[in-house]
Amino acid sequence: MRLSAAMTVGIVLSLALVLDGCGEDGSSAAGEPASVASTSPAAASKQAAPRVCHQLRGFIGSMAVMRDKLARGLSYDDYLHEVQGVRALYRNIEADKLSVGCLLTSGGPAERAFNFYIDAANAWGDCLATVSCDTRSIESELQRKWALAAQRLTVAQRELRRA
Repeated sequence: MRLSAAMTVGIVLSLALVLDGCGEDGSSAAGEPASVASTSPAAASKQAAPRVCHQLRGFIGSMAVMRDKLARGLSYDDYLHEVQGVRALYRNIEADKLSVGCLLTSGGPAERAFNFYIDAANAWGDCLATVSCDTRSIESELQRKWALAAQRLTVAQRELRRA
């Protein structure tokens, strides 16, 4: 699934407005115990981030493994298998349970990286399905997509470590 940048921003902003007055379990901040309600927003965000962003770790980590395998060389079938494995992890992410900060800082770049990996798989597969296509003719396109994916993945990893 690919979302446009404007749609992603709209969804994130909508979530921010809805979730702003809610606690982690959906209760209002006023209904929380005094020890939780008295925590500063910055401290609460730091405490919640690892719990909330943790479900991105497997998704981002699997793309990092795939990136390393690509650097060593993969056949199309092996690459497709790797992309399908990442896709399975992506499907298991419960976006509604991610904090807005996690979505913006790690989730967005990770999803963009994955989209580049999918684009490369599609370009490679389209070439293989065409009798006249020589895979060397799309090598630069694949390298560009993989480089863009690696850049976004690096951002997602860095921001996930900060969470």
